[in-house]
Amino acid sequence: MKRVVDFQEDDTAAQDLKFSDLAEATKIKERSSNKKQKFNKNNSNNNNKVDRAQIKAKRKEMLDFRKKLPIYSGRDAIIKAIQDNPAVIVMGETGSGKTTQIPQFIKEAGIISDTLGGVAITQPRRVAAVNLAKRVAEETVTKLGGQVGYTVRFDDTSSPHTIIKYLTDGMLLREVLSDELLLRYKVIVLDEAHERTLRTDMLFGMVKNIQRIRHEKAKNGENVEELKIVVMSATLDAEKFSEFFDGAKILYVSGRLHPVDTFFTQEPQADYLDATLVSIFQIHTKNPHGDILVFLPGQEAIETLTGLVNDYAKQLRGKQQRLLPCPLFAALPPSQQQRVFDPAPANTRKVILATNIAETSITIPGIKYVIDCGLAKMRGFNPKIGVESLLLHPISKSSAWQRTGRAGRERAGVCYRLYTEDTFRELEDDTVPEIRRCNLAAAVLSLKASGIENILEFDYMDRPSRISLVRALEELYALGAIDDTGTLSPLGRKMSEFPLDPAFSKVLITSAEYGCTMEVIAIVSLLSVDTIFFTPSDKREQAAEVRKKFLHPDGDHLTLLNVLKGYWEVKGDVEWCKENFINIRNVKIALEVREQLVRFCERLEIPPQATCGTETESVLKCFLTGFFQNTALLQPDGSYKTVVGNQTVKIHPGSAMFGKRVEGIMYNELVFTTKHYVRGVSAIQSAWLPLAAPKYFNNKAL
Repeated sequence: MKRVVDFQEDDTAAQDLKFSDLAEATKIKERSSNKKQKFNKNNSNNNNKVDRAQIKAKRKEMLDFRKKLPIYSGRDAIIKAIQDNPAVIVMGETGSGKTTQIPQFIKEAGIISDTLGGVAITQPRRVAAVNLAKRVAEETVTKLGGQVGYTVRFDDTSSPHTIIKYLTDGMLLREVLSDELLLRYKVIVLDEAHERTLRTDMLFGMVKNIQRIRHEKAKNGENVEELKIVVMSATLDAEKFSEFFDGAKILYVSGRLHPVDTFFTQEPQADYLDATLVSIFQIHTKNPHGDILVFLPGQEAIETLTGLVNDYAKQLRGKQQRLLPCPLFAALPPSQQQRVFDPAPANTRKVILATNIAETSITIPGIKYVIDCGLAKMRGFNPKIGVESLLLHPISKSSAWQRTGRAGRERAGVCYRLYTEDTFRELEDDTVPEIRRCNLAAAVLSLKASGIENILEFDYMDRPSRISLVRALEELYALGAIDDTGTLSPLGRKMSEFPLDPAFSKVLITSAEYGCTMEVIAIVSLLSVDTIFFTPSDKREQAAEVRKKFLHPDGDHLTLLNVLKGYWEVKGDVEWCKENFINIRNVKIALEVREQLVRFCERLEIPPQATCGTETESVLKCFLTGFFQNTALLQPDGSYKTVVGNQTVKIHPGSAMFGKRVEGIMYNELVFTTKHYVRGVSAIQSAWLPLAAPKYFNNKAL
């Protein structure tokens, strides 16, 4: 290598940081009992005895495993704290076992039951909720969907018998709509609280209020159980959370001790990709065996570095260990994501190139080295002009510690930070909460639907700006979700029933008037998942050429519909998907979403089979009823200016409308990266706007 990145060993307390392996990393093989045999009555009884013995043996095996986890030594203290206090903050190192074990402690102590209520454990990501529920069902030797289950958007394995339920924070918010005091639960566990997602922040305020109401009802003699709250994280400001929850007790749980040595660069790095590449090969050529996990800001950086690693790896000497780059980001097909978890071939070291998805929600075995570029792509929202941004930002100290911890899950590890120690000290302690940097329309609709009328006075842990709340109210008013007094309208109540953003909910409800509900459900389903197109970095031109067959002249919405029609025609043929660079996993998820939306429509008496046939103009007019504020008109110089905000925007190169000039466009999102780009674009006519939203455009000159 021409250049070397010099690291100095961190002489601060970072070297003393201890981490542990994760309970979920150990897989216990299930015994098969599916042999077909004929039984007489006596043999059946004998077989039942054998089954009971096997279950008993497996329970003992699981209990022995659980007792080895760091969290188990504090079991009695944790149970007592939850019994004696209305709210408890649990600080537990990554890998201590808190997420899988504390709900079981609560059940074993009799704090929850069928009569008292169950425990809900929230997760910011659906993948974590699903995998944790599966693991706890395995540890309790019960069938998933029985005592242990999960609920994520468009997927529910819980049942009336479920008393330990893992669910996304968004799904618990939805449960508040049908169960305002969450009476089906005795304990609410808010996990990964440090991530401070929008929905988690809303839950903080809502469960605190619910806890107060239930306490008052119980004190007045009503037959209502008091609510217990447990907040958990590996890295957060425990005192701040304790203060918010009225002096909640704080518990600190030690993790398993695997030291992580932390190194910083001696000088700032001008090019993080170049510094990362050099660091990978320094580790590979000089350090002992162990896989490398690299944190990068996004898909583009990952694909670029994957190509560079492959190119340089070809130059390694014949006897040297091979190097296998494995990208990991949300839009990657599952078959390629799986390579991250598969053991490396003989004489090969894996280097996993990942976004911050690898910070908390998944565990990758074999990692010994972590390279942290110190950057992440973060979404922001400017409420004054209604523009989202997706820009590179320095990570926070808490994210840096999360990334460092990935190196010490199974053994002692090393973390290389591609920034100086002085830079680290200047980082924010925590990431700015999402509630202070995103569009709040969906959040405000949820609050209104759950009975909280005065959203300006709601008990926020970190209060969003007044301008953000006002803009959210204006957006909901324009959509017809709230009336002139700010009260939820009948339409708004209907909109809140859908697990969608308000604009999409409005489009679905309005589709009955336009006679195109079948088409709208299909398009909304496809827009609810990560992109259904997959573009390998080494086959971009081929993928672009193949995609042309699906392109609709009127834009991206109808292009998606063409893809789904093609998929149905070949009955989901896997080879067809590969040949056409279609992400089959995401299409299947979209079809599951579609089935759920069909049921939602049926419940609200919206005919899901209503179709416009070839009159696709109706589909675009229908979408305009929800996205009339996301429109731009063609200017004499060939540019597009937004109808709301008067911003000059460009159509994203990945759009079917890229390079086209039409009278007007409608888009799903406006994002600022290097320029103001619109995505999910379709052609419209300006004359449609007053018809789509007469109330909004009544006094506007178009």
